Amino acid sequence: MEKEVVIVGGGVVGLVLAKELAKDGINVTVHEAKRSVGEGADKASGILSVGGLKEIGVDYRGAVLNSLDGAVLYGGDQRLRIKAKEPKAYVLDREIFGMLCAREAQAAGAKIVTNSMMGKEQLSSLEKDNIVVGADGVVSTVASHFGFPKIDDYILTYKAEFSNAKIEDVHSCNLFFSDAPRKFFGWTVPYSQSILEVGIGEWMHSRRNSLAVFNTFIKNDIVRKSLLSSSKISGRASLIPLQTRKTTVKGNVLLVGDAAGQVKATTGGGIVFGSLCAKTAAEAIKNHIRRGAPLSLYEKAWRKRYGLDLSLHKFIHSYYSNIGSRAASFIFRFAKLAGAESFLSEYGDMDRPSVVVKRLLIRQK
Repeated sequence: MEKEVVIVGGGVVGLVLAKELAKDGINVTVHEAKRSVGEGADKASGILSVGGLKEIGVDYRGAVLNSLDGAVLYGGDQRLRIKAKEPKAYVLDREIFGMLCAREAQAAGAKIVTNSMMGKEQLSSLEKDNIVVGADGVVSTVASHFGFPKIDDYILTYKAEFSNAKIEDVHSCNLFFSDAPRKFFGWTVPYSQSILEVGIGEWMHSRRNSLAVFNTFIKNDIVRKSLLSSSKISGRASLIPLQTRKTTVKGNVLLVGDAAGQVKATTGGGIVFGSLCAKTAAEAIKNHIRRGAPLSLYEKAWRKRYGLDLSLHKFIHSYYSNIGSRAASFIFRFAKLAGAESFLSEYGDMDRPSVVVKRLLIRQK
């Protein structure tokens, strides 16, 4: 009898994996601890690149709140303004997007069980006759129970939405570097003409409360002007991994998404790379079930395909998170003189820094 795949975690990444397996006839069940898929997903921002969404392959159109074609980067007393000719990213309602992912997974034949908390006993019994996939977030019960290497570097985030905000360009976001919390950055993202998301990330080792850091950040002159007549709708804290786990496969158990640390260290975004790694996991699982190939091929494949870009995100993050205002001003001023605004407006890629580097090298020839 063919093995069943049990996915713990009904977020976007787990559901993408379920769909990929089910459409090829693999028996797959998703266990979600919450009452519904998508519940609590709005703790994280829903900014996804146009290219990344195409690669994920889920019809996201019903979840779109806004499109983004630009960004203003602030460093010290300087700024870089990036403006593309067409949308580069969409702001999605994360809860609706999760439900759309669930609908496609179920249409392909996957089973989804909500209100299903998987404890140690359940996980131990499942491993014997099934393939178990941990897609249960950064604080992964699956990773902990099966003894995967720990993730020791995290970002604590806090974001809130404000109504009646003053938004100059509804299709452009703001990113704040040198004057933002150490080890991350602050941001503002418009959902509409009057609703604005504001957020920060705080390095876990700073031992400061992320809400307290957020309350300091919104006093920034630029942010403060946007929020003068606004009202706070809601606020949420979350945890983001800053590194991948050293191992993501042990026996019949795999990790994907935030549970594996497959997250962009620059922005904390995990949906695109997590979903692409989930598709890689689906390939490895199908080859294991149908041809007896080792599941460890998943580890080799995702690191080969996406490891370089994830490492580059980590490198960029480490660089910008340790510069002060004076250094940032100098770097931004130099970048403007070198034509960074026009180059990034034309060639910028929020997911694949390796592509940007290649284009830059080609341009220099």
